[in-house]
Amino acid sequence: MVTTSRRDEVVELRETGLSYAAIGRRLGVTRERVRQIFKRKPRPQRPALLSKVMLTTRDVAQLLGIHVNTVRRWSNKGILKSYRISP
Repeated sequence: MVTTSRRDEVVELRETGLSYAAIGRRLGVTRERVRQIFKRKPRPQRPALLSKVMLTTRDVAQLLGIHVNTVRRWSNKGILKSYRISP
C-alpha cells in the first residue's frame, strides 16, 4: 500500500524534472515502482461522516431545546441531515 505522503513525495520530485529512475534511487525503490506510485490516483478522503462527532436524536433535541419528534420531522423533511448508524 502506498501512503499519501509517499505519493506526494514522488509527485513533487517528478515535477522537479527527475526521472523515475532518479526518484527510485533516492527513495530506494525500482523505477517501475516509482512509475506505479506516480500513476496511482490519490485515495479519496475519509467521508466527513466518520470524522465528525455524532449526536443522537435526543442530544440534538436537548441542544436545540425542542422535542425529539421535531428533530425527527426536520430530518424527514431534509431540514437536518441525519444518518442511521445502528439498527
